[in-house]
Amino acid sequence: MIRLTIQRKVFLATFVLAAAMAILLTALYRRNLEKGFRRYVVEAEMARLDWLVTNIETAYGKKGSWNFLRESTEPWDRAAEEISRLEGQGQPRHFDDGPPPGFDQRPPPPFADGRPPPFADGRPPPFADGRPPPPGPAGGRPPDTLGFRPRLSLQDASGNVLGGNPPVDGLTARRSIRHEGETVGWLVLQAPLTGAAPDLAFLATQARGLWLSGLVALVLSLAAAWLIARQLLGPIRDLTQGARQFAQGRFSERIPVRQDDELGELAADFNAMARMLAQAEEARRQWISDSSHELRTPIAVLRAEIEALQDAVRTADEPTLARLHRNVMQMSKLVDDLRQTLDRDDGRPDLVLEPIDPLPILREAAEEFRERFQAGGLSIDATRLDGPGSTWRIQGDADRLRQVFANLLENTLRYTDAGGRLEIAATEKGGRLWLSFDDTAPAPPEQAMPRLFDRFFRAEPSRSREHGGSGLGLSIARKIVEGHGGAISASRSPLGGLSIRIELPLER
Repeated sequence: MIRLTIQRKVFLATFVLAAAMAILLTALYRRNLEKGFRRYVVEAEMARLDWLVTNIETAYGKKGSWNFLRESTEPWDRAAEEISRLEGQGQPRHFDDGPPPGFDQRPPPPFADGRPPPFADGRPPPFADGRPPPPGPAGGRPPDTLGFRPRLSLQDASGNVLGGNPPVDGLTARRSIRHEGETVGWLVLQAPLTGAAPDLAFLATQARGLWLSGLVALVLSLAAAWLIARQLLGPIRDLTQGARQFAQGRFSERIPVRQDDELGELAADFNAMARMLAQAEEARRQWISDSSHELRTPIAVLRAEIEALQDAVRTADEPTLARLHRNVMQMSKLVDDLRQTLDRDDGRPDLVLEPIDPLPILREAAEEFRERFQAGGLSIDATRLDGPGSTWRIQGDADRLRQVFANLLENTLRYTDAGGRLEIAATEKGGRLWLSFDDTAPAPPEQAMPRLFDRFFRAEPSRSREHGGSGLGLSIARKIVEGHGGAISASRSPLGGLSIRIELPLER
């Protein structure tokens, strides 16, 4: 069984639609051709009866009304027989063979005495007097070669039939009967049915041409359907192949962007997604590598200390136990930092928000670090936190904010050269609280500024000391600040080092 792919479905749908349109248009065109042909024929036939219109107008002018036809059908019968006689002279003729012998197609002018002119054989025309025309061959009715008699009728101005047969459909040719500038009646000729051999031959020739044109259109629709299906579904085929490559873990694959439309945009978006997946995979590998590297050092130290105790190289005295405890605590802190960055899908820790003033928390954290700063040859300047009006309320988690401030102070303590200082300030701007941390040299490279808050990133060697941290402090600080609805950024400090800016929304 043939599998109906999308390309085949589009091809079949386009082909069926084109084929249906071609057949419908061919049928409609043939119908209109037949109708138009009949209209042309009846108009040509009516043009040959202009002489009869002239005679009827002359008769009406003499009588002054249609009473002479309502009282007797003899004048109309004579006119019908005269039409049959004239059309039956000689061999049957097609409608465009020219006028029959014996009369001029142009309406002859009336005589000076008002009587209608006679025909070429000397007989008076119909409606001229009361005498019937001479009989046809063998004394019978003359043959009606073109079939005018059953299709011809005379009507008054209101449409009432005065003579002949009323038309059976609306396809007719009409000539007005006028008297003193007004229309008093109509001469109506019903269109013939297309049953004559010349008519059928003509229509058959045209029909063959129409069906041939329809067949050509059908073939062209096949080619167009194939091209459209190929053009539309080529990018989809590329997307399918690209998705299979990604399913196999090959995120470096890209699909070609072949056109500048919606499918081209889809291909470009697919490539953008592939780049993001590749970056995510690279970040995952880097995270695993960095986590392993960070854990390897304290584990190696612990292993060495324990093996030394087992081999009796060292004794379990207080300095040895202190070293073991310090390495265990370092590893525990690293594990806690990793957990905080991975606890939730967005990396933000759970917060317990309540109205607090963050400045006392910041002052307390600065005082806790002051002794360590002094031991490292550094100073903390927090005087700009004690100015007038320096009381602000925010919705915050006091413990988490204390962790942020501790991470920033630890960062300055680790990477600022001896003899430097840290300046802390607070101000209000636009309904938000701005906290700034500016330290002295050295400063990280300018290209490293956007990555300072990435996990495990350390701008070495410019800000690296002998014992660097885990590279997670600033990343954790950003997650906590963003959890408070704020933002944190890094830039060059006017003091020559790093400047950290924190903005937090104030409570209304």
